[in-house]
Amino acid sequence: MLLGSTTNNQSQPNSESLIIQLLLQQRYAEAYDCLIGQQPLQSAALYNMALCLHWAGNYESALSKLENIQLAPQLSNGNKLNGNGEYVEIRNKQNETNDYLHGLTEVYIKAFPSLAHDAIIRLKTDCWLKLRNYDKVRAIATPIASKGYKNITDALKFANTPNDERI
Repeated sequence: MLLGSTTNNQSQPNSESLIIQLLLQQRYAEAYDCLIGQQPLQSAALYNMALCLHWAGNYESALSKLENIQLAPQLSNGNKLNGNGEYVEIRNKQNETNDYLHGLTEVYIKAFPSLAHDAIIRLKTDCWLKLRNYDKVRAIATPIASKGYKNITDALKFANTPNDERI
């Protein structure tokens, strides 16, 4: 068989690992192509589609995908490592990054449902900020502001700046 040829459309790999790899390589078109072929769309696929749309500047469609994500109810708000000083130090440092702009897998969502929820909120906040809907930014970002995510802090600061002071 020739390189790149396929016997049928069903042989195209749609695995999460390929999609994550494509997203890390910033091959958003290829990742999106793999994602649209998945049925039914799970939470990770919807999130990753939203990432592709966000990257392309299609914020309304990204928000639509994010709104369709159904996460399992969170049984506890705490993490068993929150009392560990080293974990807290690492978490605080990570909260300063844009890690929500990386793809998610179903395994990650199941292992870290609270962090997956926060990633969704962080991406929604970015979209609403780009759309200049500052009321939505405040409404969606304020509940997680205490967690210290840099993009949330920055978005709320910008949204709360009077119109004539915004750049």
